[in-house]
Parts: sequence; C-alpha cells; structure tokens
Amino acid sequence: MASLLGLWGVKRLLTAILLMLGSVMLLSQCSREDTDSKVIRIGCFPNVTHVQGLVARNMWRHKSCNGKGWFENEVPGYTEEWYTFNAGPTAMEAIFGKTVDVTYVGPSPALNAYAVSAGREVRVLAGAVNGGAALMVPNGSALSTAADFKGKSIATPQLGNTQDVSCRAWLIRHGLNCPLEGGGDCRVAPTPNAMQLQMMTQGEVDACWTVEPWVTRLEQKAGARVLVNEPDVVTTVLVSRVGWLKHHPQAAQQVTAAHAKLTKWIMEHPEEAQRHVVDELMHLTQSDEKERAELESIVKRAWTRMTLTNTLDIAGLEQFVKDGQSTGLLDRVPPIQNMLYTPEPQASTTAH
Repeated sequence: MASLLGLWGVKRLLTAILLMLGSVMLLSQCSREDTDSKVIRIGCFPNVTHVQGLVARNMWRHKSCNGKGWFENEVPGYTEEWYTFNAGPTAMEAIFGKTVDVTYVGPSPALNAYAVSAGREVRVLAGAVNGGAALMVPNGSALSTAADFKGKSIATPQLGNTQDVSCRAWLIRHGLNCPLEGGGDCRVAPTPNAMQLQMMTQGEVDACWTVEPWVTRLEQKAGARVLVNEPDVVTTVLVSRVGWLKHHPQAAQQVTAAHAKLTKWIMEHPEEAQRHVVDELMHLTQSDEKERAELESIVKRAWTRMTLTNTLDIAGLEQFVKDGQSTGLLDRVPPIQNMLYTPEPQASTTAH
C-alpha cells in the first residue's frame, strides 16, 4: 500500500492542492481586459481526456513546432501560456476572472458558467473528447444495479463537475434520491481524483464515478471494474470567454482551426501523442522517471475508452442541461445554440 500511495496517492494529492492554490493566485491577479495582448492563455486538466491540451502543452514546453508551441505556431503573431486546473468549476472561475482566455473543460461546468452569466461570458469553440469516464466499483462488489446503491457512497471529482452531474443524474433516473444537502437514499461525495484510489482500497467509499486516467488506475491498482460506461457522452469541450473572442476574432478562428488540426494529428499519430501525454502528466504530477512505464500502460489503456472529435454534440449538451437541472445543480439556461461560437463576419481564416 505504501508504494501505491507513493506513486499516485499522497504525492498526487499534494500536487492537486498546489494546482488549486495556483488557480487561486491566478484569480487574485488583475483581471483587466488587455485588448492588445498577443498572449493566448490556455487551460487544461491533468486528465487523459484533455488529450489535446496535454499534447499541445507538452509541445509548447519543449518548443516542438518550429521552435514554438502548437498554437503559437498556428496563430501568427501570438504566443501561448498554459495553466492547470483540477476540475471544471475552478477553470470557469478563471474564465470569469479573465485569467485564462481558452480552456479545455467538461460540459457541465461550461454550461453552468453560461447559465450563471445569462449567456454573456462563455462560448464553446469545438468538441474535444467523448467517453473516457465510468462508474467504478471494487472487484467482488455486490453492486450491480442502481438500486443496489441505496445506503452506499460514490466519490466524484468535484461538486458540479461533469462526472458529478452524470453520477447524480444516473441515480435520479433510477429512482434514488440524493439531495445536494445530504441525506436521502445514498451519498455522493465530491473527492479529488488523487484521493479516490486510497478511499476505495480502504473501503471509505463504495464506488467512484471518475475520468481517465483515474478509471484505468482504479482498474489496475485497486482491481476495480466498470459498472457504468457511457462511451458516447461528451467529456471535454474547448471553450473561450466572450471578451477575448470579441477583441481577437481572427485569432479565435485560428485557435479553433489549430485545435481541429491537432485533433487530426493525434488521431493519425496515436503513439507519438501518447508519449506527449505521458511526458506532460509526469511533469505536472512531478513523477519520478521510474514511474514512466506504469504511466505508459495506464495511458495506453485509457486511450481505448476515448473518442477524439471536433464536432459539437448539441444533443449531448442539451442532455447535460436536463441532467444538471434534475440534480438541482443547474437552473435556467439560455438557448444552447447561442453558446456556440459564431465567428465575426469580417474575420478572415488563415489556411494551414
């Protein structure tokens, strides 16, 4: 158990705390809109389902594209900076605080930010990843249907994040009452991904609804099995804040095109892309080189559960609206069509 925690337990938790503190520091900085800035500030999470973000961030860190990062190579005249978040609600705080311009994020926090701002602050640029999330139960567990979760507890990454909403909506659809204030038929316990392995192995939670690479880690480290897998569900989208889009319309189109080009490159070069993901995850989690082989195995397995895409799944977003409203985590939402970014007519598109 000590080696388990040494690899993906306590150290990962400390890293998660540091990243959260970093986000708070970002939000404390001046949020003045800099209309002349030629720096694109981009966010992503240390999740395999943020594959485009991890690959691009790694390329930027190593200056792999003609001595530049992917996005600055594809958006002439701009440079890029990267910021890391552990879950969607924190990333959306950074959007509101104008400390990031573009971020990879799950649909539920993006929709919540869109609703809270009455449709004024957030736009979706593109789809990114479907699938890659699952409800995991310990091997040998008697849990097999939603009804079996009465009186049980399920860990999710953060209150209001995509997996948290999916979990609560699934329970409600199957007749279980799990109010946000506690009580009810079962307990949904928002728990950082880095803590879920320890909590499951110690029997502190009965199941985890989480996302890759944590799904595979639970599978390989705790012998957990998948109980609910939703391979077509929207897991990650690319969003931007409206203020940045208004002041940088041509760059916004180029960023969207660069994301599409990157997605295509990853699909055509999966092994090389996985090396970028592994390298960046090791950097973000401050892993030792001896841990590389294990992480490579985890990423390779996680890859099989995801579908990369540029397409925006409108029906999928609308389902998340219904799910969020059913759980009490989402109130009135402006029309989803207005959330989709529409380029300024005068902005030109650079061919690549």
